[in-house]
Amino acid sequence: MNSRTITELIVSKAIALGAAAAGIANIQDLKSAPAFVMMPQRPHFDRVGAVENTTGLPEGVVAWKEEMRSVLVIAYEHPEEKPYLDCWLDGKNPPGNLELIKINKKLKEYIEAEIPGVKTEPLNYYVEKGGVWLKDASVVAGLGTIGKNNLLITKEYGPRVRLRAMFLSVDLPSTGPGDWDPCAGCDMPCRKKCPQNAFDRITYEAGQYGGLTKLPGRDGSYSLLTCDRQMAEDEKNEIKTPTEVPDYGTAVSIIKYCRECELNCRIKPS
Repeated sequence: MNSRTITELIVSKAIALGAAAAGIANIQDLKSAPAFVMMPQRPHFDRVGAVENTTGLPEGVVAWKEEMRSVLVIAYEHPEEKPYLDCWLDGKNPPGNLELIKINKKLKEYIEAEIPGVKTEPLNYYVEKGGVWLKDASVVAGLGTIGKNNLLITKEYGPRVRLRAMFLSVDLPSTGPGDWDPCAGCDMPCRKKCPQNAFDRITYEAGQYGGLTKLPGRDGSYSLLTCDRQMAEDEKNEIKTPTEVPDYGTAVSIIKYCRECELNCRIKPS
């Protein structure tokens, strides 16, 4: 079975199982992608939602598995009318992420049963626990591009997607990146609606990270630390009134994170 056939089988199965989009990022291509170059060099700061590093590697460094050659990236649509897909309900993993985990599990079973010799390893969401930088991996896989709001923008769903990944032991060519630019000529309502003004100044200078020119927010203006302030506010504003949630039931605790830069992007579902 050649690499093109394997890619087509895996991507089509991912879609059949409920993924909105899927693609392949070859590990060699990923190693030179912006986040994979920059994040290990970025100064440390304590951030909201940080988790313990269990990889034994320096901060920001991805734990590549020697036998793994490619990464499958899948996206799950998160439409505006389903806000609870990305909420923490009663302290549990968000429903959208649980759906991604289910799809990955079924994909693992399918791949290892139907494609001889291919091993898989579904990845944790966090790099600190063995994951990869998902947005950049998605670009390399051809799912979309990084917008001026520092989010992955897809043609079909705009930035309204959630992501997950899986290592593959087969050496497959990347299915991206593309040259589509949805931000050209846009007056950036996504940035203007940020409640913390996270895009108001240049945080990262060109050349600061080994000559890297593709910076957060494209021009280096996105401040993750400033964005974190809103996450902290969102956690303080945890909803503790019993609330009926579709496809869940009654939630007595809801943490709903800010999506202003996402929902104010002009790229809408096609």
